Amino acid sequence: MKNKVTIQDIADALQLSRITVSKVLNNSPNVSADTRELVLQKVKEMNYKTINYTNHQTPEPLQMKSFAFVMHMAPDAFHIGSSIITQLQQELRKKNYTLTLHTITQEDIDSMTLPPNLNKTQVAGIICLEIFHAEYSKLLCSLGIPLLFIDACVDFSVLNLHCDLLMMENRTSVYRMLTFLCRKYELTSMGFVGDKDHCLSFRERYEGFFCAANTCGIDTKPYQIIAEDRFYGQEGWMARHLRQMEKLPQLFFCANDILAQILIQNLNELGRQVTRNVMVCGFDGLPTINPLLNNLTTVRIPTTDLGSYAANLIFSRVQCPERLSSTTYLPTEICFRDNIL
Repeated sequence: MKNKVTIQDIADALQLSRITVSKVLNNSPNVSADTRELVLQKVKEMNYKTINYTNHQTPEPLQMKSFAFVMHMAPDAFHIGSSIITQLQQELRKKNYTLTLHTITQEDIDSMTLPPNLNKTQVAGIICLEIFHAEYSKLLCSLGIPLLFIDACVDFSVLNLHCDLLMMENRTSVYRMLTFLCRKYELTSMGFVGDKDHCLSFRERYEGFFCAANTCGIDTKPYQIIAEDRFYGQEGWMARHLRQMEKLPQLFFCANDILAQILIQNLNELGRQVTRNVMVCGFDGLPTINPLLNNLTTVRIPTTDLGSYAANLIFSRVQCPERLSSTTYLPTEICFRDNIL
């Protein structure tokens, strides 16, 4: 009876090559996480004891079976991140992976440090949502871990980072929505509300707005409220800007639905009725309990698809870490609603 289990025995049991098993036992980085786990599990089953796990620093199987989801803020139930996380977890679970959640604080960004609960040695890949700081994006890419951004900083393309980017389609949908409304109602004035430098998606939405205005010969200059996001939450700030306009545009396009809600509330306080005096449309189309947003003409983001595609892209990056960086755009849907039509 054979007493000693050999590397060849393990390889034969798994139908792998002896070289592959040897790479795992010698902690070679050139082995996929799935293969590594299979080999280590079989090692334990067959009682192969010649490997010293401590000296070889062979990772425990579960250490490489999680992905990190990194955000600048914790999502509430109606944030895009909530739906993406739910779908991501479902997709990862199919392959026996888990998802750990990590919030990046302003202090982390200022000090250029990782959140304390993110151990880079224990994750197979990182999915970043709404990380809009260029230098912090570079820091995450410098970790040498497969990385996917969902939306990104405005100057992302010039950073030349080795990672993937997943976006929702912005320019064309905004252009189509606004040109339709301008022609249908024979508009001559239109305004933009938002910070076009906040993130890549906001910049693309502004470009769609600007192209629609040019196509339809719409006057926009006196009606744009473009400023950093921190100002929009200040009490009375938007109302002051609206009062400073000699007259309001016939339509305001807001970079997202939350900005549209703030605008509508301020217009109501000034006695300007939305639809009768001015039309308002936004971008996101996320479900909410707020009737203002549920009746808003907007562009809907495919949040479930974003989660599914994010899982596929990060798996692909893990399996082939040296492939060229890619940018993927998912189609969005224009929703014309009661506040306009």
